[in-house]
Amino acid sequence: MYAIVDIETTGGYAANNDITEVAIVLHNGNSVVERYETLIRPARAIPYYIQVLTGITPEMVEHAPAFEDVAEEIYDLLKDCVFIAHNVNFDYSFIKHHLSLNGYELEVPKLCTVRLSRKVFPGLLSYSLGKLCSHFDIVIENRHRAGGDADATVILFERVLANNGQEHVDKFLKKGSREQYLPLFLPREQVENLPYTPGVYYFHDQKGKIIYVGKAR
Repeated sequence: MYAIVDIETTGGYAANNDITEVAIVLHNGNSVVERYETLIRPARAIPYYIQVLTGITPEMVEHAPAFEDVAEEIYDLLKDCVFIAHNVNFDYSFIKHHLSLNGYELEVPKLCTVRLSRKVFPGLLSYSLGKLCSHFDIVIENRHRAGGDADATVILFERVLANNGQEHVDKFLKKGSREQYLPLFLPREQVENLPYTPGVYYFHDQKGKIIYVGKAR
């Protein structure tokens, strides 16, 4: 069973931020068998730029359950599944961290639809969820909301499977997802906006000063 997951949060680092929305779509490899979605009342304030991006306001989550109130239900949905998300390490790190805080240790295989898409559909200019959906005419309802993005990721995953993607799914599961080696503090938007073509890159020190310039070929 696959669990296609999307979350919205108060920021990019799991240890210092809270989840504001969770969507989980259970998929058996052929079709959707169950769907779960809920707003979450965070302990921290939702930054204004996050409110603008997601449309989730303090008023919307004021009477939503706290994560601790739904942790068991979320764990039970995920514990026997392959965890799938677009830039999976972001979603997985948050879910794993906040489940752990509530006494649930999540250890499941994970798959990234970014990596799968790059294998099955090589040569695209961008593999962000928005650009992939635009390329394949996948309609995203409520972009940057957990439910809308999860539903779009489900369609993308089905498109991968329909294009002989099961072979790549099996290979990734056999060797383990290398997404776990991405730094957990990287905001998802930064990962999605990384270029897929050669170019010049800069290393900065903590003060923002350029200390190295390199060129990717």
